[in-house]
Amino acid sequence: MRENGVAQPREMVHTRRGMPKSVWGAPALFAAVLAGLTVAGPAPAADFKINPPSLEPGEVSLEDNSAVVTSRGRSNDSKHSHFAELGYGVTEYWWTEVEGHWASGEDGLKFRTVDFENAFRVLRQGTWWPETAIFVEYDHAVDRSSPEQATLGGLFRKDFGPSSTVLNVLFDHDLGRNAMSGVRLRYTGISTWQIVPAFAPGVEVFGEAGRLLSFTSVNGPDHRLGPALSGGMDIAGLGELGYNIAYLFGLAPTSPNGTVVWRLEFDFRF
Repeated sequence: MRENGVAQPREMVHTRRGMPKSVWGAPALFAAVLAGLTVAGPAPAADFKINPPSLEPGEVSLEDNSAVVTSRGRSNDSKHSHFAELGYGVTEYWWTEVEGHWASGEDGLKFRTVDFENAFRVLRQGTWWPETAIFVEYDHAVDRSSPEQATLGGLFRKDFGPSSTVLNVLFDHDLGRNAMSGVRLRYTGISTWQIVPAFAPGVEVFGEAGRLLSFTSVNGPDHRLGPALSGGMDIAGLGELGYNIAYLFGLAPTSPNGTVVWRLEFDFRF
């Protein structure tokens, strides 16, 4: 992605998308989120993607978003989770995406769902308010153990100088076989400080707060936080390559003790 002719790292955490590019300055935002979400519960395969509120019109995005649990502790979270994604910026206010999801379980590493996503930007960044978009997703199960899932939420991004934060607040509801009851709250986010376009250290956060109102989950609370590194670079004549890598420490007894998350994204135009 470019602004004023200069390559900018993308909200990679999507980046369910890519390289961070924005929101309220720093870890203070995540501290507030964690304080408000004190009880949570992990899904069998956690989704660490971080979606940006917008893509440039006409931009095609190819992405790999993956996570590996290095130490489960008391958690029963999937050991592996991988997303392969194809996105497109339809207009300045709408991007759409289709992705395939692989995750490990008792039956091994299997292709679990085909996911369809759309985001509709409703606010640009202002002096105080963040760029904001409404996010809609439907996950279609392709195996016999995964439920269908519908998701509705908000995507937020804000830049202050070299500081960039992206936050996703999402509400999930299962449908069909093996569905968990109720609507569940989930959040993902990243905040970075860009030193140069290819190097932006920061902090990443993930959590599932369980069912609304009761904020309970059959698997116990799941909150994770850790250091992250993001960046992007132009490849002459081809497009822009972005990366993000993070190591998340479990903040609850039922969270995995350690999770490695990485994302690769290549953006181009026809």
